[in-house]
Amino acid sequence: MRLPSPPLYSTSKMSSTDDTGLRQRKVPAAGEGEEAEKAGEAGSTLVTEKVKHASEYAEEEMAQMSAAMKQKLAEAERISKMLKAASEKAPPAMVKYLEMAAPVVAFVVVAFETALPLIAKALAGFDWFINTCPLDLLYAIFGFIICFFGGMYPTTIAAMEAWQQSGGETAKENMKVLYNEAKKVAEESAKDDAKDDDRDGVADVNQLDGKELLKRKAHLALVSCDPDTVNGAIQGIYTGWMGVLVVLKVEFAKTIALGVAIGHFINKPLTTVAQPVLVYAMRDHKDYHKWIPTIISYICKSIAISIAWYVQRIISAFHSAIRGGLMCSRGVLAELNKRGIIEFDEDESYIDEVIGWTLAALGFYFQFTQNFTVPFPLNFVLLPFSMVESYIIWTISD
Repeated sequence: MRLPSPPLYSTSKMSSTDDTGLRQRKVPAAGEGEEAEKAGEAGSTLVTEKVKHASEYAEEEMAQMSAAMKQKLAEAERISKMLKAASEKAPPAMVKYLEMAAPVVAFVVVAFETALPLIAKALAGFDWFINTCPLDLLYAIFGFIICFFGGMYPTTIAAMEAWQQSGGETAKENMKVLYNEAKKVAEESAKDDAKDDDRDGVADVNQLDGKELLKRKAHLALVSCDPDTVNGAIQGIYTGWMGVLVVLKVEFAKTIALGVAIGHFINKPLTTVAQPVLVYAMRDHKDYHKWIPTIISYICKSIAISIAWYVQRIISAFHSAIRGGLMCSRGVLAELNKRGIIEFDEDESYIDEVIGWTLAALGFYFQFTQNFTVPFPLNFVLLPFSMVESYIIWTISD
């Protein structure tokens, strides 16, 4: 049986429809074409003006950056001149090296001055976060940091805890006072740098030699700040820091004793080996031979400190991983319990121990595999903490 074919649209109908559509198309009038052309020209002009404004803004920004760079370079040059002038008072043997170091020190000072406002903003933001973050969540964050980085910064973390116990808030206020005094001196110095009393088109400070510039800036600093305020702030910070050092020396007494013992043990054999080498290396500078025992002593101290503190890092990493893991788990669970997300009772539940010990294992494994050093790129971010850690270790190991 033959099935009926599906109905097909006739070609004539489609052609008729298409033809009708073509006939119904409206041919644009001459006036509409001119309006479209004008609109296109207006859009093109608007784009050109925007590009022009963007280019002018970029040129203005580049000019400002260039002027700021020139100002910073001039300031670095002035600081270098002052340091070279001050180095003339040093022992003759050191003058040459101090003059060579002056440009580098000047660059560091200018870079620090440039970064100081950003550092102040970062500290203010950190202080705001500490004061606004929920206590349990803050406890958990601090525990996480201790868990994964406690062995890398054992003295820094201990110093922070000791700092809070020995008048940290008072010391913080004193640091704010010093910062405000330094800002006053910097503002007065900037005004002084812009002075051109002889109206020759060159700033007066750029026409002075190093000694005169040093006297001028020292006088400006002494006149601008309040001596009683500065002295009180420095004493407050120093007192707090001495309290921290005492706590750290007691806390890390065994490590310090181990370092001293290792230093005494390797001093004699290292002197036997290194002294002839250093004497030969300084054969053209016999006046420097008196420094050889001191150099060997510092080498022994560096080796001893490295060995003793590596052992301490292993112990600290193990202890901090357990402590930080439990702090983190209990802090997070307590915050979730407060928000009504879960029900948690620290005395009856074991979930905090399970999570905490798991974090502890991961934290110690992470530190051990990284050889108790901060991995890239965190090592750049945490470079200031690494410098503080090295300074504290060297200080309390004396």
